Amino acid sequence: MITITDRTQHKTYTVEEGISLETVVREQYATAQPRIAAALYNRDFVGLDTKVTADGEITWFSLGTVEGNSCLQRTAIMLLVRAVDDLYPGGKVFVKHALRKALYCELSIGHTVTVRDVKMIQQRMEEMVAQDEKLTQVITGTEMAMEMCRNRHMEREAELLQHLDIHHIMAYQCGRIFDYYMGPLLPSMGYITCFHVRSYAPGIILELPTPQSPEALPVYKEIPKMARLFLDAESWGRIVRCEYVSDLNRYIDDNTIQDIVDMAEALQEKKLAEIADYIVQQRPKIKVVLISGPSSAGKTTFCKRLTTQLRVVGLRPVKISLDDYFYNREDTPKNPDGSYDFESLRAIDVPLFNKQIDALQQGKDVYLSRFDFVEGKRYFDTLPVHLEPQQPIVVEGLHALNDSLTYMLPRYEKVKISLGVLTQIRINDHNRISTSDTRIIRRMVRDRQFRDRDALATMDVWADVRRGEEVNIYPYQEDADTIFNTALPYELSVLKPYAEPLLASIEKDSTHYAEAQRLLKFLKPFKSLPSQVVPGNSLLREFIGK
Repeated sequence: MITITDRTQHKTYTVEEGISLETVVREQYATAQPRIAAALYNRDFVGLDTKVTADGEITWFSLGTVEGNSCLQRTAIMLLVRAVDDLYPGGKVFVKHALRKALYCELSIGHTVTVRDVKMIQQRMEEMVAQDEKLTQVITGTEMAMEMCRNRHMEREAELLQHLDIHHIMAYQCGRIFDYYMGPLLPSMGYITCFHVRSYAPGIILELPTPQSPEALPVYKEIPKMARLFLDAESWGRIVRCEYVSDLNRYIDDNTIQDIVDMAEALQEKKLAEIADYIVQQRPKIKVVLISGPSSAGKTTFCKRLTTQLRVVGLRPVKISLDDYFYNREDTPKNPDGSYDFESLRAIDVPLFNKQIDALQQGKDVYLSRFDFVEGKRYFDTLPVHLEPQQPIVVEGLHALNDSLTYMLPRYEKVKISLGVLTQIRINDHNRISTSDTRIIRRMVRDRQFRDRDALATMDVWADVRRGEEVNIYPYQEDADTIFNTALPYELSVLKPYAEPLLASIEKDSTHYAEAQRLLKFLKPFKSLPSQVVPGNSLLREFIGK
């Protein structure tokens, strides 16, 4: 018998050696809602197919957790892949990116996807869910897994596996489908409580539940500007001929990676110049350029580079950061739990900000506000700033796109720029790279390089940061005049040597251990790249320094 210390229920029980975790769930959590999806078993994040082989601790994750929802997403992708293969033998699914709460996918089925195709795919997926189609976990050696991939004409997956530097691969089989995912799947399709396939030319949208509402689909909302940005990101990948991690690794191996770096940086510089030209074209009506984006989107460096581009075309903007308008620490509003609410607009002295903007536009000398984050105190410059006639003010910060911040200005006097971090490459056709994964790795590296904060401190606040973005960033993105992608296709290879030791330092008794291990696994396929390849003015320098 095996003794399990259940950290979820805070109790200990014994089970038979060799039974699956799914069987343990049936015995201990038969009526649990939402359903248990995965577990942290002796500090390894595993699926419910895992066998109990040793005494130890276990923590369960339901479909109502981020970890459980990720399992559901991966399983739903395999469900879609299987349905497409059943209906169109040899048909392929390409998981492109997330559009807010849903996944955008493209299909290769021999013809343009029609509404009838979408209905048939939805119906076939529903049939497999109703039949509770089983998924079989396949654990095999790397060489054998690569051979299985090649036999199924999965050359890209085989090339990816050779870079993982691990002895065993955990893959899954469902019918004729054999696939590899960056994390465990659910035991069967019956766990997928609800989903919807929506036509979205030239592909489809796969709608799935969120951790917050695991039994219902979120309200679908069109975000055409963000969708356009994703298409642009894919176009960039094709331009530089780097669409997958395997492409990136090949360029590193053959010492041609500097060409990819230079092309990617040149494309960003070209886009920056286009934005500067647009601002010039809007003069003289434009008074303020507002720049916002989620955490670690590169707002500071983007703002500097855009200001430089504006100077090139003859403008002399004044640059302002909203971080300098925080209330003094003791005056900062608090959350219900007593912690300081730094994420909301309430933390910003909006009246002072508008007063100084108005004074600058009237040609007055202004002693700009500054904030000392160490002391938690605000002070004012000792030298005044003067705005030249018909020159713009460039403002960057979390709330810059919120009209409640700039309530004194009409919309036509503002240019709004939203930043995104939409990685141009994918791991393979069924494993995309999440923007939040790129951003937390960026932030972790920057926090260590410049703020003397370890990885644990970064991960402690990340959930609150993400919640703040849902309220303060994303609702305003579609009102932006332009959305700029700050991601670079090669950046994760540069960040990897910085991030891996930080993630490895998170100990097994930490609540963030499972997430740290997931991110380490996520970074494995990337070959490391020295920071010397990164130009001095790159947005990536905001995170790695020098």
